Amino acid sequence: MRFLIVERLKAEMFNIEASNHRSKPDEVLNALRLRQGQAVADIGAGGGYFSLRFAEILGRNGRIFAVDTNQKFRIY
Repeated sequence: MRFLIVERLKAEMFNIEASNHRSKPDEVLNALRLRQGQAVADIGAGGGYFSLRFAEILGRNGRIFAVDTNQKFRIY
C-alpha cells in the first residue's frame, strides 16, 4: 500500500510540472493541432495530465493510447 502512495505522489508531481505555465502546456496542445475524432499516443504519459487534456479536445470518438515505462502510473 505504501508503495502505491509513493507512486501516486510521483504521478501527481509529473502532472504539476506538466501543467506549470513554464512548461507551456497550451502551446504544446496548439502545436499538435488536434481535432475531434483523432487518435493520439501519449508516450511517457506520467500522471496523465496531457492524456486528460487530449480527451477534452478529441471528444467521444477520439482515441488516446497512453503508456509509460512505470507501469504503476496506470493505476493513477
